[in-house]
Amino acid sequence: MSEMSLNNEIRELFAEQTQNWALAKKNISDLQLVEQKIFTFSENTKTVVQHNPARIVSSAAKVDTKSIAERPCFLCAKNRPAEQKAIDYNGKYDISVNPFPIMPYHTTIIGKTHTAQSILPYINDMFAIAKDMDDFVILYNGPQCGASAPDHLHFQGIEKGHLPLEAELVAQKKTAKQQTLANGQTVFHLQNYLRSCVVMQGTDDTKLAESFRLLYNEWKGVGTTTEPRMNIFCWHENGEWTFCIFPRQCHRPVEYFYAENGFMTSPGAIDMAGVLILPRKEDFERIDAPTIAHIFKQMSQDASEPKVSVGIMNAKEIFFCLNGKFRTHEGEIFCGEQKAIFDNGKIFFNGTTRNEIYFFPLEDGTSFDLKDVTIGINFHWERKENQRFTGNLRLLPENDGISAINILPVDDYLKCVISSEMSASADEELLKAHAVISRSWLLANMRNPQAESAQTEFASREKIIKWYERNAHKHFDVCADDHCQRYQGITKANTAAAVVAIEKTHGEVLMSEGKICDARFSKSCGGASETFENCWAETSLPYLQKVNDTKESVQDVDLSDEANARKWILDSPKAFCNTNDKKILAKVLNNFDQETTDFYRWKVVYTKQELSKLIAEKSGIDFGEIIDLIPQKRGVSGRITELKIVGEKRTLIVGKELEIRKWLSPSHLYSSAFVVEKSGEKFTLFGAGWGHGVGLCQIGAAVMSEQGYKYDEILLHYYKNANLKKIY
Repeated sequence: MSEMSLNNEIRELFAEQTQNWALAKKNISDLQLVEQKIFTFSENTKTVVQHNPARIVSSAAKVDTKSIAERPCFLCAKNRPAEQKAIDYNGKYDISVNPFPIMPYHTTIIGKTHTAQSILPYINDMFAIAKDMDDFVILYNGPQCGASAPDHLHFQGIEKGHLPLEAELVAQKKTAKQQTLANGQTVFHLQNYLRSCVVMQGTDDTKLAESFRLLYNEWKGVGTTTEPRMNIFCWHENGEWTFCIFPRQCHRPVEYFYAENGFMTSPGAIDMAGVLILPRKEDFERIDAPTIAHIFKQMSQDASEPKVSVGIMNAKEIFFCLNGKFRTHEGEIFCGEQKAIFDNGKIFFNGTTRNEIYFFPLEDGTSFDLKDVTIGINFHWERKENQRFTGNLRLLPENDGISAINILPVDDYLKCVISSEMSASADEELLKAHAVISRSWLLANMRNPQAESAQTEFASREKIIKWYERNAHKHFDVCADDHCQRYQGITKANTAAAVVAIEKTHGEVLMSEGKICDARFSKSCGGASETFENCWAETSLPYLQKVNDTKESVQDVDLSDEANARKWILDSPKAFCNTNDKKILAKVLNNFDQETTDFYRWKVVYTKQELSKLIAEKSGIDFGEIIDLIPQKRGVSGRITELKIVGEKRTLIVGKELEIRKWLSPSHLYSSAFVVEKSGEKFTLFGAGWGHGVGLCQIGAAVMSEQGYKYDEILLHYYKNANLKKIY
């Protein structure tokens, strides 16, 4: 089948159907009577408003799960009108005339089997169809944003030249904002546009499909338990595909649900491409530019930078306050004090039981409060506080409670992370360095979802080796506590310096070997940083290697050697992070972090009785009285990765570093870089540093900043074999 022959077959099908199918004949003929008016929003942005009474069938369609289940599928061949004919396409699809057209030669491309509407498994089919139907623009409506048959796979085709998107894309491409994906491919975003649109172009459909999957994974989970809400367009011309994605925030605007003075509009792909369909005459006559802008603002999910979903808390009851008007996907509007209760796997809210609730603000800058959020979970500074957030709020039943999830742009998240992880009054170069590593760590993990592992454990009678990764999260990207990155919303004020640091590093990440760096960091390395594999999975990362935290050229000492480690820990060698300067510490530490005064070197003293009781409680193992603690393996920073615990009843080796720290403290021991001295009935642990010690040392970086180092110098000091790159 040649490309032209398929185009011609479609036109012949239309000629036949307009003669022999009365419904198609009438509605196609009525397109000549359709009224239109044009609203111009900028030089390259316009919206065509179309009064199309026949589209009432689609605009008013009930697309909830119950209604879909109760009606026969009108796309299945057995349920289609006898007059409706189709062209077989590769044995997988039927190409037919759309009986409720918006434009001339409006086709429906129907999957032959009754398969739910889903784009990811069929993205290559869309490219193939666009190439073979190259007189047409092929479009896809997601199951939650425009598909009137979300239970049956289908695409649609519109003859080229009718959509404002086509011309606007050409006009805006020169000034569009570019973004580099993890696979090196470049995509661009239309700017000064009513809707957010991501555009890919290329001659290699395999690379385009790979790029789409990267964006799909990045958007997945931002407000939906199914696929990301989106409308898609694809066309093929001169050997090149153009692929346009409109990420969506919701299906229908709040105006759709108004009992009075509402608008019967249910935007799908064609609406997002610039043709707003209004089936009711009264709506067409009174629509105006501000209403159009408000409708599209609600529909569109800004994709000019990535979004992150943050798990804030999980509780049986969630008390929260909406500080302004928020709406749900069902068109309800709420503000003020609210309460949601976990009810047998669902959420009881506002008098009804729901599977989940998604709130997003109707005005920019509107915030919400969450009450009694626990911070510092299992750490010595654990406490509850009320917190304030911007962005969207999702409530989801999870783990016998309700998870409260905040969804917001990455840079807005980073402003809060910097303010929460350290004092936002820190030097600009330090804030810029932290902005880059926080962005790098976040995007590296968001874009590699296949590497998710909450914890890994090797256990035997003689040994327990366990490490913890950040991805213990199924329905959000990161949590808000130290397990991921400390995030407390706008509770901690974002200073002008923090905002400037984010803006000046916008889109910058650390890269190594063509990949975004998983940029780990800790409070104090104690003079030498640790390697990735000694704290987590047995994978050596070229940018997370041992760094001596000093500007002097010093002889490298093998701190994995027990004698060398003992001497080094009991000493206090020069290092950037070897400081007690309160001025510097105040720049990098929040008030409750400053409750701890010893960072570089510290000691903890236990009696035998205290230590025996503590280890029994934390490990769940009865060792009897503890006789000895003997390091078995140390990492390159002197941190113990395997520790032998000798008890009267049992002897066992435990690792890695965090598990050791958990067993030897009511919360977390500062680090596992310690030596043990026994004296009578006492065990004294002399230690170095605070945290795992991998990557950037926050206190060391603060000192470097104070000494005049620039953010790139700070970063490349701690992350060897890495470089800076702007990716959006």
